[in-house]
Amino acid sequence: MGSREVLGQAARLASSGLLLQVLFRLITFVLNAFILRFLSKEIVGIVNVRLTLLYSTTLFLAREAFRRACLSGAAKRDWSQTLSLLWLTVPLGVFWSLFLGWVWLQLLEVPDPHVVPHYGTGVVVFGFSAVVELLGEPFWVLAQAHMFVRLKVIAESLSVILKSILTALLVLWLPHWGLYIFSLAQ
Repeated sequence: MGSREVLGQAARLASSGLLLQVLFRLITFVLNAFILRFLSKEIVGIVNVRLTLLYSTTLFLAREAFRRACLSGAAKRDWSQTLSLLWLTVPLGVFWSLFLGWVWLQLLEVPDPHVVPHYGTGVVVFGFSAVVELLGEPFWVLAQAHMFVRLKVIAESLSVILKSILTALLVLWLPHWGLYIFSLAQ
């Protein structure tokens, strides 16, 4: 394959990936706007600030160093050893999830249970969902290293869309569940 063909293929992948991502984000935006009509601003605020911060902090601390190390110099790499190394993100994620969950429940101010019920369950489930996401880390790094852009964008976007659809359906059927809705969808 010539350099022009590779460049053309990379441009097509990037443009299709961008288009898919914009489309999926638009669908997600509409579903989230729908959800906001049925739940209190306190519950939505706790989910979008505190619990999402717990989730993203756990993921960042458990996987970012591995991503950087495993994606540098990808041309001359023994992928079996790299994939074995990447599985270490899971126990590291369990550690950070437990530690940060303890911080969220013991050191930070817990919201009023009458306003935001089931906060403790939400913390536990969001920490658990971060660990579950780390199970896919070796596959994400492999897709990134081999430039499977379309596959990566579709997988991540479908995950977000399915989460939003499940949240919207649960809001319609069981709006009194509060944080359980977001925890189950996460």
